[in-house]
Amino acid sequence: MNITLTKAHGTDIGLDHFRKVYFEAFPDDERRPWDDITDKIHNGHDMFSAYMIMNGDNPVGFITAWQFPEAAYIEHFAIDRTYRQHGLGALAIDAFLSLVSTPVVLEVELPGTDPMAERRIDFYRRHGFTAHHGFKYIQPPYTAELKEVPMMLMTRGDIDLDKARRLLHHFVYEAI
Repeated sequence: MNITLTKAHGTDIGLDHFRKVYFEAFPDDERRPWDDITDKIHNGHDMFSAYMIMNGDNPVGFITAWQFPEAAYIEHFAIDRTYRQHGLGALAIDAFLSLVSTPVVLEVELPGTDPMAERRIDFYRRHGFTAHHGFKYIQPPYTAELKEVPMMLMTRGDIDLDKARRLLHHFVYEAI
């Protein structure tokens, strides 16, 4: 397996694959509107990046992330269901982690809320993340039509959780 991360560009034919995996992997309330993602990809954004996860020439998933001076934030990460259970996710997260020199934060579903929640938490633990069970965190809605979602923050490296929440709520969700 030859996993690489390639920054998505507006002309990528892989964006169709990205979109398919995105809509299959995340429930409505956890999805940024697709036109917002494509706008950030097409027009560029100082802090936002979208990476196509490639196995050779074959797109197998994606990562969207934000880079702040204090930390990186993994907003969405998914491997196409036809390629799961082959170690590609582990290679992809390791490739992403090698790109950043700051602490990394992400949100996961609360344990017990989704059949896959514990597996996701364990996956990130195996890659050096710490689950913050006692820290109350709510993902704000991406749009007025969507609901807020109780989540748990996980971090890799040292970052103040209140500061992480403020960064995410201000820049990612634009909820002040």
